[in-house]
Amino acid sequence: MLPDPRPVHITEGPNAMRKLLVLVVALLAMQLAGCAAQQSLTQAEIQTQNKADAAVAGILFENNLDQTASYHVHPDGSVVIKFADSVSSSTYNKVVDTLRANPAIHGVRAEQNGVEVCSLSDMNPR
Repeated sequence: MLPDPRPVHITEGPNAMRKLLVLVVALLAMQLAGCAAQQSLTQAEIQTQNKADAAVAGILFENNLDQTASYHVHPDGSVVIKFADSVSSSTYNKVVDTLRANPAIHGVRAEQNGVEVCSLSDMNPR
C-alpha cells in the first residue's frame, strides 16, 4: 500500500501534542539563548563598569550622599545618577563635578527634582 501523498500537519496524527510541545520548547530555548547573548558583557566592560561603580560609591559616601542618591553604571563606564530633592544645589554641583573629574567615570547624566541638569550631550567621552 502506498503512503498517503497529503502532507501531515504538525497538529494532526499520533503524538501531535508531543510534537507541538517540542516545537514550543525549542522556540523558547532559541529566544532565551538570544536574550542571554545580548546581555553578556566582555571582561573589559565588566572591569570598566566595576571601576566606575566603585568610584561613584566612594564619592557619594565621602559626601554623605550614599542615602540620598541612586545611580546606574553602564558597561562603558558612564553613570546615570538621580539625587534626592533634599540635596542642596551647591552639593549637587560639587558632586557632579567630582564625578566628571574621576578618570574611572566616562560620563555623567544627572537629575534632581525631575529635571535632567547634566544631559548626555554634556558627557565627556574619554
